[in-house]
Amino acid sequence: MTLLAGLPSVVSCQTTRAGQNSSGSLVDPGTVPAQMREEWQALVDAQAGDPGSSAVDLAADALLEREPPPELRASALQAKADRQYLLGNDLEAIRLADEAVALLPASEAPPKSKSGAQLHVAVHRVLALALTRGGDPARALTKLDQLEAWGGMERVELRGARAVALDRSGDTAAALAAFAGWRELVADDAPEAGYAQERIAALSQHLDRATLLGLAEGAPGPNAADCLRATLGVDPGDQAPAWVRGCQPLPDRVGILLPRTGKLSALADAQLAAAVAAVTVLGRARPVSVLWRDSGSGADTARAGADRLVADGAEVIIGPVGATNVRAAISAVGDDRFLLPGESTGSARGVAATLEQRTHALVNFARSRGAREILVMVPDNGYGTRVKSIEKSVEQSGLKSLKFIVYPGSTTSFAPIVAPLVRELEGGAALIIADALPRTELIVRQLRRERLRVAGGTVDKEGTEVLVLGTGEGLAPDAIGAKHDSLDGVILSPAAHPDADSRAFEAEYFAQQHKRPDDQALLVWRAMSAAWSGASATLEPTPDLVRIQGSNVVAVKAP
Repeated sequence: MTLLAGLPSVVSCQTTRAGQNSSGSLVDPGTVPAQMREEWQALVDAQAGDPGSSAVDLAADALLEREPPPELRASALQAKADRQYLLGNDLEAIRLADEAVALLPASEAPPKSKSGAQLHVAVHRVLALALTRGGDPARALTKLDQLEAWGGMERVELRGARAVALDRSGDTAAALAAFAGWRELVADDAPEAGYAQERIAALSQHLDRATLLGLAEGAPGPNAADCLRATLGVDPGDQAPAWVRGCQPLPDRVGILLPRTGKLSALADAQLAAAVAAVTVLGRARPVSVLWRDSGSGADTARAGADRLVADGAEVIIGPVGATNVRAAISAVGDDRFLLPGESTGSARGVAATLEQRTHALVNFARSRGAREILVMVPDNGYGTRVKSIEKSVEQSGLKSLKFIVYPGSTTSFAPIVAPLVRELEGGAALIIADALPRTELIVRQLRRERLRVAGGTVDKEGTEVLVLGTGEGLAPDAIGAKHDSLDGVILSPAAHPDADSRAFEAEYFAQQHKRPDDQALLVWRAMSAAWSGASATLEPTPDLVRIQGSNVVAVKAP
């Protein structure tokens, strides 16, 4: 029989009587008045037979009718409280336990006598458990802390009760950590193991990545920490216990919703090729059913494609493309399944940092390098408007020297635009170019004509060194390298870039497409990898910084 019927069974009937002396009683037999020995022994026998039976109440009531001394009376009330708790009557158990507590000496610690300490702990313990399951969870937590200080509860029981109380109190983060710590101690075949894992899965969905990482850092043991990291999609490894691996929310079906028809289909060719390569790589480690649906190029087809994927059981959906299509798909099936191979759109999560975040990262890097002034070149279009929107937030952070230079989006000759900036650049200003990489290259070439050279570059040996940074839209292998050596040394904060995690994908993509993947293909890889690992619900992309170095990009440490 368990003591938390309907909730995890953190204690058993055997532990209910833990600490009793050889007579089976919580009181010293020598202190029982002779005229009450018969009633007392009947209560001891009833509890030993079945602590949840009506015989316990009958024996306890018979003893109470004799008006026993306080300690013996408290023992009878504790037996009745235990029975009510076993029957699920928490409020009655709390009432009886409170009455018993009032009969015991009030102190910060149990009495020094063995029998007195046993009774003291037993009364407070049943009170704590009843409060945990059906009473005031805040009061339950206080009682549990008290019992922990007294050493009055076993560790596994204490962790379980605390997890339930925290869960009931609404403290999601603390409850999740407690359930993970409890599960670490529970046997795999125990019924409470399944309950703890259910709560871990449910609670982790409501916490952000930073919170989960913080909980993992403070976890009571390595398995609990690995479990908490696994909720973020971090693979705990084959050597981890099965329950820890089970903390990783792995989907069985992933949907791909990208355009194969309509005006957007040409734009999605690289994305579809990337999805095929990603499925090939990821499927080697763990087979997953992949469902392909055409999103078309309009709201109606995107909505219909999303409906079909959900009907087919897709747990995560990669795509669609275009803000209008994303909104249409969300309106059909909700936003919790979508993972976009780009920035977040509305309530749908994306795998790329926003343009604004990336620009902020470039500004912060320039500031960390001692730039006296930061010039930001932007095209006169929606893209440039988004970049300019960071001006107020940058000023609030204390930087007053951000200067925007706006040029027509169709500009191909930058001599008249760059010339007025030369003096400021020679004086120590940094330059951020928020545009596509080919146009960034045109601007950098003009800088070289003005006898300015890119800091960290290897092309020029003479001229004033200038820190040049860019958003690097369209970063691709054929956009850098020997034919584009002017870009050598430029710091980028791109939407996506090759890294250690993408090596296997890059190799497979090259084998299938005979070229290296660009930033759009890498965004699809990121989305597929996150979906495969179960990280899609907690993914919080942050901007990366890289430096162009020959035909590669290398990571740069952000300030």
